[in-house]
Amino acid sequence: MNTANNDQWLDAALENVLAAKPIENISLTQPDITTEAAYDLQRQLVARLKTHGGWGDIYGYKAALTAQAAQQAMGIDEPIIGALFQHGAQSTNAQIAVHSDRPILLETELGFTLSKAITDPVDLETVLDSVGECQGMIELAAPNLQQRPSSIDLISSNSASYGCLAAEPRANPTELDIDTLEVSLTRLGDTQETLHSVPAGTVMQGQLNALVWLINTVLAQGYTLAAGHVLMTGSIGNMHPGAPGEYRAVFGTLGELTLRLN
Repeated sequence: MNTANNDQWLDAALENVLAAKPIENISLTQPDITTEAAYDLQRQLVARLKTHGGWGDIYGYKAALTAQAAQQAMGIDEPIIGALFQHGAQSTNAQIAVHSDRPILLETELGFTLSKAITDPVDLETVLDSVGECQGMIELAAPNLQQRPSSIDLISSNSASYGCLAAEPRANPTELDIDTLEVSLTRLGDTQETLHSVPAGTVMQGQLNALVWLINTVLAQGYTLAAGHVLMTGSIGNMHPGAPGEYRAVFGTLGELTLRLN
């Protein structure tokens, strides 16, 4: 791994992120870069955004490319992760005006809020021991790369992380049949259009499987999982281009969110 080239890429990536400009695809200058090296760049970029970019503390972490079709398109066989910042997170059930400075993709997801730190890998039997709440969420994903990305480009640039909204009310996931929650996204207006309506369990053979994978991968990549962190387990239903307009996401008994994109 070329340290000088990586430092140069990181400097330029930070500058572009803060200026709302697309990031150079790392695969153009390092076509043989490994997934491990891409995650190393991601961790360094996340650290720079936190300390030099003014993006605040880590809000949590996300799974991306959870659908097999998305993985096949990227030539990989498992999802990827990224860090979420307080800078881009909002908790509300009201209408939000989002002035986009880049193309955005809308995703409906579930978020799980940690009640305590996690330092060791979990399994299906123990995964909810450290989770206090579950909520419906909309992710505003933005790859923001100069050219069509590969999985390596997505990983190194923090996996299209940009912003997210969290719905109320919140609930203890042990009291829910999580996978049966019907999650829908509708574009509102003179003619309403339901963009998708699917069960939450369509993500990675079930939400708890997705959560176990996300927690263990976050730990394996050297990140810290603390009380209060929110973990988003991946897109429920398809991703949709964030065209201007008003949208409503419904998460069964977890409530709903209304979002306006200007």
